[in-house]
Amino acid sequence: MKRNADIGLFTNPSILSAFDLNVADNRYRDGMGRLWDFRDADLSSLKSETVVEMAQYSLNFPSGINDVKVAFLVSRDFEYGLSRMFELSSNSKTPINVFRTMDEAEKWMMEK
Repeated sequence: MKRNADIGLFTNPSILSAFDLNVADNRYRDGMGRLWDFRDADLSSLKSETVVEMAQYSLNFPSGINDVKVAFLVSRDFEYGLSRMFELSSNSKTPINVFRTMDEAEKWMMEK
């Protein structure tokens, strides 16, 4: 499982760039789940259309990258809503879930 954490205001390009860097990292392996830690992030600059676009972005990647669990960890209601919108907008077979605590997210990520 690979974890990402950034603090501050996020934009569409910065999130897509983080995704690209994540899967291009030499430590990344096909089938490795992703836990995106947005507890300290501010996603208020993202529009709903952008979230839908981002949900479709990963469809361009090979199946080993998409066929994994993806968890979003958030602390605020706004980020929870955007993450749920991402989850519901994704057309991939990727299991996506949104959590408020690290324990819940890690437990779900470890389930078969």
